[in-house]
Amino acid sequence: MDSIVTYIEREQRTFAESPFNPVDSLVFSSLCYFNFDTASPLEQFAGANVTLDAHTEQRVLIADILALCDHTQLTSGSWLKDADETTQFIAALRASRRYRDVTIAFFTNEMADAVDKQFSASTFFFYGKYSEVAYVAFRGTDGTLTGWKEDFNLSYKAVIPSQRSAVAYLSGVSSATDCPLILGGHSKGGNLAQYAALCTDGATYQKIIAVYDHDGPSFLEDPSPRRSSASYEQKLHKMVPESSAFGMILERRDDYQVVQASAFALFQHRPFTWQVEGDDFVYQQGLNASAQFFDNALDTWLRSKTPAERERFIQTIYDLITQTNATSWAEFQTNLASNMATVMGAGSKLDVDTKRFLASTLKGLGRTLRAQTIERIKNAGSSLWQTDIRKR
Repeated sequence: MDSIVTYIEREQRTFAESPFNPVDSLVFSSLCYFNFDTASPLEQFAGANVTLDAHTEQRVLIADILALCDHTQLTSGSWLKDADETTQFIAALRASRRYRDVTIAFFTNEMADAVDKQFSASTFFFYGKYSEVAYVAFRGTDGTLTGWKEDFNLSYKAVIPSQRSAVAYLSGVSSATDCPLILGGHSKGGNLAQYAALCTDGATYQKIIAVYDHDGPSFLEDPSPRRSSASYEQKLHKMVPESSAFGMILERRDDYQVVQASAFALFQHRPFTWQVEGDDFVYQQGLNASAQFFDNALDTWLRSKTPAERERFIQTIYDLITQTNATSWAEFQTNLASNMATVMGAGSKLDVDTKRFLASTLKGLGRTLRAQTIERIKNAGSSLWQTDIRKR
């Protein structure tokens, strides 16, 4: 069975010869995790000051960037840095006939700790059979604590800063281009792709031919009536791995496809683990039982808390972690023992009311998990009993 990496190695037809497909979408959604700002200015490509930013339509070949830029800098701070397949991924893209003419423009990377904002987007251009197409890719969560906190904020905020930036970014790209648009992203990037498509102006919406959400969390409430329209249902392609946790957060709809993955549990969130056959993913009927259990338990727990309680819980945990002075999960894990000691020490200094609130919230989560476990065991026992009766 292929992965997206071996797919790139195998599929050498151009986009004009073989149409864009869901696997290509995950490739582009993975590409946008690269730190393209480390490749700027790009004098080595054109003999002039070539800059990748959101305000210029200067395009640069992806193959040139991967050939001439430092790969450690390109992947720093993202899941690509630690993935075993990253070197093979880059080599396959550099050698690919399908991707050799793909260019990037309008790169942006914004970080604002004060408002819990981590936003980055890139636009990739390729030529299909009849015209040029722009793939607007929104980056998912990076390794920063700010990036992760913004994800958690989705559990109580109707709109987060990155969602507003996604709408503005899409509007800018649409104004600067005449070609059809495909939107996509992995993890939080999938949520941003959906939000931008749902909240953009009518003229831009008409230019969108597809929206790809690869294991992205959903919304507290639908941000636009478009979400239930027939036209949007035709555009949207949401995919989650078989043991999805991230992509099922706040998900109340069932219009998603389940992809088989080669990894276990949470590690299936990484794009390199998704299974590919031909020019599409390998799908199955529904989520694995463990994913269904986690999804039901988390949904039940979240609904038992008010938005204000969710905000207080997340902010308290975040404040405890930032007492360590770590700015990323990688830094936090590097000195895990001492950082955990710092967190525990900071926790002991909390006021009595906050301690009670944390304890009560965590106990509520524990009760929910126990209740879901008991219900699952009862259902399993009932199924076995009925099977035994039928055998008699």
